[in-house]
Amino acid sequence: MLHGDVTYTDEALYENKLSIVYEDVKAARETLDRVREFIRNHPTVYVSTHTPLGYENLEAKKVVDLDNPPEIIPPGEVKAKEATGKYVCSICGYVYDPEKGDPEHGIPAGTKFEDLPDDWKCPRCRQGKDKFAKA
Repeated sequence: MLHGDVTYTDEALYENKLSIVYEDVKAARETLDRVREFIRNHPTVYVSTHTPLGYENLEAKKVVDLDNPPEIIPPGEVKAKEATGKYVCSICGYVYDPEKGDPEHGIPAGTKFEDLPDDWKCPRCRQGKDKFAKA
């Protein structure tokens, strides 16, 4: 299920909280209630508007279980780490992993991001290298 701003994040969906953006609180509540009812009655992959893992949930066909929300890491517990060598597309979330390369587009495993051809494009959304950030 893809939607606008019914919920901003998966956490809001699981916690049954309205988005902070709405013109009609009654209509917003009714809409969220209908979405949650649909999810309870149909296997649903839900991609919230501002969910960082939205593409991964979609690709993995991760079905929502409203009674068993995924574990959430509180911001205070997130630790900074060294760069992984991977790069993430800021448009679609695709992760370029040098260990895997992009064999479908002629990029062998072991190719560093910096060594990709200048005209290489994201395999998912076709954006250029300039749209990627270090992971």
